[in-house]
Amino acid sequence: MKYYKTLIIWISVLIISILLSLLWGIGDLNGLLSKTILFQVRIPRALEALLAGVGLTLAGHMFQTLLNNPLADSFTLGLASGSTFGSGLAVVLGLSFFWLPLFSVIFSITTLILVIALTTAMSRGYPVRTLILSGIMIGALFNALLYVLIIFNQNKLNNIVNYMFGGFSSAEYNEVIYIGVVLVTGGLILLCMVSKIKLLQLGNLRAQSLGLNVQSVTYGVLLISSILTAVIVAYVGVIGFVGMVIPQLVKRHSQNYDLGQQMILNMIIGGTIMVLSDWLGSIILDPFQVPASIILALLGIPVLFYIMISQPRMYE
Repeated sequence: MKYYKTLIIWISVLIISILLSLLWGIGDLNGLLSKTILFQVRIPRALEALLAGVGLTLAGHMFQTLLNNPLADSFTLGLASGSTFGSGLAVVLGLSFFWLPLFSVIFSITTLILVIALTTAMSRGYPVRTLILSGIMIGALFNALLYVLIIFNQNKLNNIVNYMFGGFSSAEYNEVIYIGVVLVTGGLILLCMVSKIKLLQLGNLRAQSLGLNVQSVTYGVLLISSILTAVIVAYVGVIGFVGMVIPQLVKRHSQNYDLGQQMILNMIIGGTIMVLSDWLGSIILDPFQVPASIILALLGIPVLFYIMISQPRMYE
């Protein structure tokens, strides 16, 4: 019963957030200008923010669940940096809009492979502390390579700088469709794998004794989560903290919920926070637009600090 009450509350907050994002200061809806702003600017922007929040939070939840590390996220694992570099490389090569997410996915998966390989080489195993360290190192490498691209291709890559501060001010319907298709597909696959992921939480040895192919399930979930992250980053840029903080807050206050319920809560809350952040960014310094990633950083850093100091044993 408590779960459904929480679900209803957050769905209500999500609806209010979407209405604020769509209708705040829009004026007379019967006017041609207001209709154009609503249908051509605000609706795709709100939808893209919602889908990005859902996808990044779901991916972050999966990373933290599989790796059993509260700091695991596309940002700390270096996947966001790899995706951004892939998008930048596609721009430098003068490729069409279609290739942008494809290059982002390729380099995101490449980053994941490099991180796992480096972790294995350094530790002869799969400890989560070394994994995060490897992700930060590989992410820094791709950020450096991206900077080199910007230096030698300034005319083409001025917009790539915007990827470092992800936002939704240039959202379009085709982007919403692409992100939506990938998110729905990946989300359904992950929901269908809930029972297998639950077995992984029992430990590798016990899961293997119950007949689970631990390696294939682990890498399968990591691959899906990486693809979700890469496609979102390709269109909206790098957005941190939402995939790291939200799953921790949900886990902290819903320990009695099963994994499937936590996944649904994470997606709804993540989408809500992203829509609210984008709305706040659009009005707080009006007429200037503050990217949602900046708002999330301002909100997420204090919350993450609170989580760390209130649960120190979790990080030992």
